Order: sequence, then structure tokens, then C-alpha cells
Amino acid sequence: MSGDKGGKVNAGQFQSLKSLFGPGATARYLALLLRHKALLFATIGGMAVLFLFGNYIKNAVVLLLLALIAVLSTIYKRYMRVPPAVELVTFSTVLAGVAYGPLVGALFGAVVTVAAEVLNSGIDAFIIGYIPARAVVGFTAAFFPGVNIVTLGLLMSLLYNAVAQPLYAFQSDAELRFKLFAFVLINVPFNFVVFSIAGEFAKGIIT
Repeated sequence: MSGDKGGKVNAGQFQSLKSLFGPGATARYLALLLRHKALLFATIGGMAVLFLFGNYIKNAVVLLLLALIAVLSTIYKRYMRVPPAVELVTFSTVLAGVAYGPLVGALFGAVVTVAAEVLNSGIDAFIIGYIPARAVVGFTAAFFPGVNIVTLGLLMSLLYNAVAQPLYAFQSDAELRFKLFAFVLINVPFNFVVFSIAGEFAKGIIT
């Protein structure tokens, strides 16, 4: 009995294979595709877009993810009125510059800085120092893709503070000067740790 059952199963499998690959199979496949024209055209169109613009799409997705990481990293400022010394804006800006060049790096740094300040309701007069400082970081980082990412991250963090913080340093208000020193003392070591932990890994993924 078991042999008969096995023979019947094999015969059924043979008939299935015959229907898939035997005479008339091509016509059946065409008929199936025509019944699902929308899916067919969507698939062809999607493949064409990926073929033609796949690299641009990938770059856009990477930049979007970097921007989200940067902006959300300072969301705590929305609830605590403290200098955003703990941030991933520098990290993301350096990676954008290294991966996509000076113009993209500069634009990314400036736009993300504004977006973070808007989201966190933290726009003040000193943003006129933050924006060009981030742009300078993104622009400059692009010219040193071969430098160790930890070293580059540390240097770019120092560069950012050198460009952005003089506006605080020149104020007569002692509290503002204290915020300047507190920001630098926290921000530079924090960025060094971030680049040490995740810099090489992130750079390897996007470049």
C-alpha cells in the first residue's frame, strides 16, 4: 500500500512539473502577468528606478538617517534649558562630509543645525555662530577622508567650538562664559568617545 501511495505522489508531482514547464507554460505565465498588469508595471518601474537612480536613493536615505540621528540627539534641550553639549550633530556632519564631499557636508551641517534648533525650540541670537561652524566642519572634513576617523572627529569637534564659541567668549555676562566652558569641557570629550565607539563602523557602512 505504501508503494502505491508513493507512486501516486510521484505521479502528482510529475503532473505539477509538467504544468509548470510543459507545453503551453509560457502562455499561462503571460496570461497570469496580464491579469496582474498593475503589479507587473510596478515591478518593472521599480527595477528601472533602482537601476537608474539606486545610488541617489541610497545616498538620500543615508543622509536622512544621519539627519534624524543628529536632530533627535538634542531633543532633551526641549525639556531642559541647558547647552546641548551632548549631541550627535558633529558626528553626523563629519560623516556626511567624508562620504559626500565638501558642499554636501557644509549644507548638511547648516541645515541639520537649524532643524535641531527649530525642533527643540532653542533658536537664539547665537545660532549665527552655530550654523557657519557646522558648515565649516562638514566642508573641512571632506578633505580628510583618509585620516583616522577618531582623530578627525576630535579635530572637527575642536574646530566647531573654535568657530562657534567666540560669540560667548566675548560676552560680559559671567553666566554665558561659564556655559561656554561647560559646553567645551563636555562636548569635546563626548565626541571623542562617540567617534571612538561608532566612527569606524559608521564610516565603513556609508563610504
